[in-house]
Amino acid sequence: MSRPVAKSPSIYRCNLLPELIDGQGVCLLQHFNDALPQMTVRQQAQRWLHQVLAAYLAIPVDQVRIARTATGKPWLPEHTWLHFNLSHSAHSAAIALCREHEVGVDLERVSGKVAVKKAIAQRFFHPDEQRWLALDEANYVTRFTQLWSIKEAWLKARGTGLTQPLGSFSVIPQAGASGMARVMVAPPASSGQIHYCQVQGDGRFCLAYGAIVGPQQPLVQWQLHCP
Repeated sequence: MSRPVAKSPSIYRCNLLPELIDGQGVCLLQHFNDALPQMTVRQQAQRWLHQVLAAYLAIPVDQVRIARTATGKPWLPEHTWLHFNLSHSAHSAAIALCREHEVGVDLERVSGKVAVKKAIAQRFFHPDEQRWLALDEANYVTRFTQLWSIKEAWLKARGTGLTQPLGSFSVIPQAGASGMARVMVAPPASSGQIHYCQVQGDGRFCLAYGAIVGPQQPLVQWQLHCP
């Protein structure tokens, strides 16, 4: 049975969706305004997610059925070929989608105090990550937020959430490979490459997104779409 081909309709807050093809992933970024007092940003993000999924599935929005695994990871029981993940922070949201592989995305607003971030890193982060953070004290909060978003995106892709210790793997950005971080897991039961960047909305945000692939599988090629 063939799978539906992604369509590119114009829908509320989502214009001309990029085609979703095998071997590639798409990350969509959306900035909401607070002009809808009857809806929280979370509700707006959920509505946007349902509209995006409906567009890719070529079905009405009210036919999108989202279930959750025992650990809380959302999935489509009637369309298991389409993997997705949602994250929102402040008035912005991001969606990651892929046909073949489990995906994760995390969006975090850059904020907070250095002392608090250091305490969290010392307690929960991998030793290699703690050393990497210490290399640039002036930008500690930004680098911490970027690492956190990368780690969160990986955990969301795996579907484990914080049941997996944050210090059990490291995601230090690769030297000379701007915008990519290789996930180092011991033992390497699964691997992946998380893409990351900083974006502007109602503040500065760290965005991370990626997919899980098998040891012998090629990495997913990603495109970031900001309507």
